[in-house]
Amino acid sequence: MIRSYRRAADEADLKAMTHGKGSLVRNVMMVSLPMGFVLLLGMYWLTRSYVAALVVAGAVALGSIWSNVRFFRTAGERGRPDSAQSAVEVMEVEATRVLDIEHLGSHGPAYCFFTADGAALLLVGQWLMEFPQFPSLSFRLLRWADNGKPIRIEATGGAVEPEQSTVALQGHYKTGDIEVFRAQPQTLQQDLETAFGRGAG
Repeated sequence: MIRSYRRAADEADLKAMTHGKGSLVRNVMMVSLPMGFVLLLGMYWLTRSYVAALVVAGAVALGSIWSNVRFFRTAGERGRPDSAQSAVEVMEVEATRVLDIEHLGSHGPAYCFFTADGAALLLVGQWLMEFPQFPSLSFRLLRWADNGKPIRIEATGGAVEPEQSTVALQGHYKTGDIEVFRAQPQTLQQDLETAFGRGAG
């Protein structure tokens, strides 16, 4: 069974979003500006031109600062209950089996969960390694409703060892970090092709 509903973001959601991301001021002072300074020195050493060094280093530093500003602005928007960006989709999952399938390059791990009613949940990405009690056959998955990006996983059952499978994700599959589709363990490769292959959609 996969049951889904929406709610407003809470403090734990926002904390998970910014975990390991520092703060705007810290990132600018400890990353953007030092990186720009090092690049300035390196470019001057290569080109012996103050103008070229300033242009390149300034562009990279400003790009880094702008990226941080956008991230923390989005985090602030998600913290406002009246914001469209604050909606969280909660998926409560009760699975009967989980397969560890072959992922693409560094995009793993990839797990496929099966429920008694014929639904399957595909989870892909290194973000899964942040949760030591996972995989589990019973868990709560939280993601942002506006873009589908994962927030965190709350295991509501004990951790299990996934079954190893020769089923593999293919380069032409169009999948995100989280996908729900119809599938059975015995026909998973074909089910993936039907749902995410070239002829899908």
